[in-house]
Amino acid sequence: MSKQFVKESELSYQKSAHSWIPTTVHRHTKSGLRVVQCKVQQPIYTLAIYVPTLPQNDTGEPHTLEHLVFCGSKRFAHRGYLDALALCNFSLGTNAWTYEDVTCYTLTTASEEALSNVMAAYLDHVLSPQLRDEQFVTEVYHYDSKGREHGVVFSEVLGSESEEAEVCERRMLQLLFGEDAAYAKSFGGLTRSVAQLTNAEVAEYHKQFYDACNITMVVTGPVGARFEQALEDIPSEILHSSGHDSRRMIPINVPEGPVSARVLFAADSHVGSVQFGWRGPMGSDVETATALEILLEYLTEEASSPLSMRFVECKRPVASSVVGYVKESIPTTMFISFDGVPYGDGEDSEGESGDESEDEEEEESEPEDESEPEDEDESKSDESGDDITRLLDEGYFAELLKIELERVYTTQFDGDAQALQRAAEQYGQRLAKRMESHADDTLQHTIGIDIVASHFATGKFAVGTRARIFDVVAELAQRPVKYWLELLKTWLLDARTCHVCTVPDATMSARLDAERQQIEEANAATVVDAAEHDQRIALAVEANRVDLPATVRAGIPEPDAGGTSALPHTQLCAEAHAPLAAVQVLRSDTQFVNVRLHVPMASMPEALRPFLALFQGLLFNTDVQLPVGAVHNGATLTEPLHISYATMDQQLAELTTTRGSSVGMGVEQFISSWTDEVFVVSLHTTPEKYADAVRCAVQALVFGSFVTERISTVAQNMLADIAQIKRDGESVLTACVTRLSAQDQVGRPRWITNHVSLFDQERVLRQVVRDAASVATYLDEIRRVMVHAPGMFLSLGMANTDDAQQLTNTFVREWQTCMDAYSQYVPITEQPKDPFAIPRESRLPQLAEPLRVHVTLRSIQASFAAICVPCALREHPPSEADFDTQLAQLPARDFYALQLLLELLHRTDGPLFNAVRGMGLAYGAYFELRERRGQLMFSCTRASNVSGAILAMRALVERVGEHWDEYVGAFEVAMARSALVFSAVDEQVTPGSVLMMCVVSAIGGFASVDMRNRWRAAHLRAVTIDDMRRVFDTYVRRLVDPKVPAIHVVLTPPGTQLEPELGSFSRRSLNEI
Repeated sequence: MSKQFVKESELSYQKSAHSWIPTTVHRHTKSGLRVVQCKVQQPIYTLAIYVPTLPQNDTGEPHTLEHLVFCGSKRFAHRGYLDALALCNFSLGTNAWTYEDVTCYTLTTASEEALSNVMAAYLDHVLSPQLRDEQFVTEVYHYDSKGREHGVVFSEVLGSESEEAEVCERRMLQLLFGEDAAYAKSFGGLTRSVAQLTNAEVAEYHKQFYDACNITMVVTGPVGARFEQALEDIPSEILHSSGHDSRRMIPINVPEGPVSARVLFAADSHVGSVQFGWRGPMGSDVETATALEILLEYLTEEASSPLSMRFVECKRPVASSVVGYVKESIPTTMFISFDGVPYGDGEDSEGESGDESEDEEEEESEPEDESEPEDEDESKSDESGDDITRLLDEGYFAELLKIELERVYTTQFDGDAQALQRAAEQYGQRLAKRMESHADDTLQHTIGIDIVASHFATGKFAVGTRARIFDVVAELAQRPVKYWLELLKTWLLDARTCHVCTVPDATMSARLDAERQQIEEANAATVVDAAEHDQRIALAVEANRVDLPATVRAGIPEPDAGGTSALPHTQLCAEAHAPLAAVQVLRSDTQFVNVRLHVPMASMPEALRPFLALFQGLLFNTDVQLPVGAVHNGATLTEPLHISYATMDQQLAELTTTRGSSVGMGVEQFISSWTDEVFVVSLHTTPEKYADAVRCAVQALVFGSFVTERISTVAQNMLADIAQIKRDGESVLTACVTRLSAQDQVGRPRWITNHVSLFDQERVLRQVVRDAASVATYLDEIRRVMVHAPGMFLSLGMANTDDAQQLTNTFVREWQTCMDAYSQYVPITEQPKDPFAIPRESRLPQLAEPLRVHVTLRSIQASFAAICVPCALREHPPSEADFDTQLAQLPARDFYALQLLLELLHRTDGPLFNAVRGMGLAYGAYFELRERRGQLMFSCTRASNVSGAILAMRALVERVGEHWDEYVGAFEVAMARSALVFSAVDEQVTPGSVLMMCVVSAIGGFASVDMRNRWRAAHLRAVTIDDMRRVFDTYVRRLVDPKVPAIHVVLTPPGTQLEPELGSFSRRSLNEI
């Protein structure tokens, strides 16, 4: 029997400068569908089905089709079959994304067998979806008898189309390609156009682009014979081609017309953005495209980069951040984006929904300094002469950027002939880190570029244009300065430059709300019989409901759990010396050293806590004053040495791949993680640079000079960041829930999480900007407390061949050298017995009744909600008794039973998914066990009907309680357990993620990651359906019990009215949270 697939080519992709990933391309002999197989040695497997697609209008046909594909296929007709199959096979379900020129369907699993089990059904859904009318009703768009619009796609688009980034990108692509070009159309859709789309049009679009001959499937992981046999076993009718070849050449002519625009977006805050765009080379010109990436990163990546210093890190910033990047399109496009650009006089209001009055009161309470009248002029221009009031005027910022780029060109990169060589080397190091941490994603992205180019640029299939990318970067690092100057001149200075000024409009939200009201009234007017109309929708919902017959469930294959694996690693402890109380070591196959220093902050005085966020922002971003005795360039200083922030930043950039700090384990600014009592300093470097990197980082921590100008600059940029965060519904919801869930206690310092919240920080940072000089003493004191904190612990990730004790001793030596020169240092003489035993105290408010808060934001058009109830379940061992003795008693049984139940309820195409998203009420709905915070939470995002979403969740919980056996059976539990197996594997895939799990495990009371894995596996095996019923009645029912003092937060546009059935809500502004 002849094979269905033939080997078309073989190649290798560089994983680093000296290692390769074998790759094979197979082609289906009849249809022409291709499979690219990349043998990445990692514990997980990824599958991506690429369909090159182009939008033809603003109805969002590619995006809409992406959603409908998952509703059932010709051979697997039951809605929910595909995700049930995926969930039973060690994954979290299927997913997809759509860009301007491609739609991609993805799956990540934990074994080769699992991947093979899902592949055929997945291809059938992509190539032969049902596309029934009733699916379109719930998944895309409909309106009820009152005219209110719903649908999953509609809700998603509603939540994004008036956002700043979306508005800016849409207009920029119109300028770059012309308004009639495919790239200028909205591939995701615009609400008014989505409302006009029909299911027949979607079916026609599928016929045009979704033929097997147009599709390429890319698989990564240690795949072998099992996968190749699974390919051959795919029924030939699934891979049938009708010959609808969608290959075409995208026109690359430069459009005539305007090159600039000023667009509005809904927001109260007085900051906007400016984006510049250029058309670049064709993607096949890998050298030039890569060189431009390096050039843009040189201009923007670091605090010491030219554009950062000119526009961001100046006395009066004209932007809070700048980023430059190359985007894959045909041809490529290049962007430089400035965020946090002041609008008007640059003075932002204190908040939204009427908070301006509070700002005015605070301003009146502050005495004015009559001796400094120049401050009024300073609000309009800085020392560079920038007119702050004109920054978002069309053309003004463009002239400023042009002048700065010309200065860089004229000075030949500030006279530094090696600047771009170092930039290329740093680019190569970051690329190597990405390949080590995310080889699968990086390869998928790289190969995806070639797939799209083959379809819309060359017409001939070819992959591998970036296979030798490390060689390309190495060659670029040898290019003379003349090469880089010509690149700058040709592609940026002399090229057609487009720019978009994105301006906040406080009145837009009211206009959009009025428009929606008019649309709803017009929709309602078309309804002749309300009962019949709603009945038709109800029938569509019922027809699209997930209901897998027992015979279908029985036929779903389940893989052998023994087929999963973990990243090979060794965890041990090195001998700790002061200041370290403990040292964790993780050895694995890595070319880097990963450093995480954890500094306890429980003893941080109350007066200092408000300035922790500012300290974090300044840590690697301020001048350094090295005293006598410190080491610099290998020599001990005999005189003090002042190092500017820019020079320090350059040194750190050369010595580290990444570096950072955070309050708590997370990385989100102004939202601390579950361990806010710990300050984390992290470095990622190479073994040969390790000692210098540690020295430089410790010197930044110990000898940072908190000068007034740097304090003021960083504070102004942080305020602009807050203004942008307050426009994002999910971020604001998280901040509100965190704030309301952490009640400060009388007689002890306020929780750090409250101090660093965006609510407190907006007030604190405004005061800092007014009087930056007075803050330096607080920052100095924070440093003094940190370097004397007992209980510091170090986590080190390193190569299998590295000497753990030597690296530990190097860190201690560099620390001690700094301490010897630090005049205020007093040696730490006593360490805690267990530095990982970070206390977990309940912070929840003692509520006598539910707390219901309704917050409105003018910057959002969709709604968000969260309901939180107390839940004190814990995962970790309850005592210090023998581990195996405790494990035999399964003390965390209820914790894992609840975790399993929540996975069952909110899985893709699961009960919660169908109750909320399946009705078209919201884009997302989730349950979450927040162990460290002691809460169980329900949340929904991007809701078109937030009241309906909450009521649907309530009704679901009641139905589950009444009809338990219909929702929770052996099959559903097996699905949930399989998904949790994948989650356990996925969090331990890379050296960096395993190191993080070392920290998490230790804080949770486990001696190692392996012990936590044993603990989790034993508990999950032991959980029964009776256990799940018990935790459902005990905990999940609390979410719908009106007597439980739950915290309810609903975030909506200003005009939204909540249904009375939700209870009585107090309306608050953000400043009142």
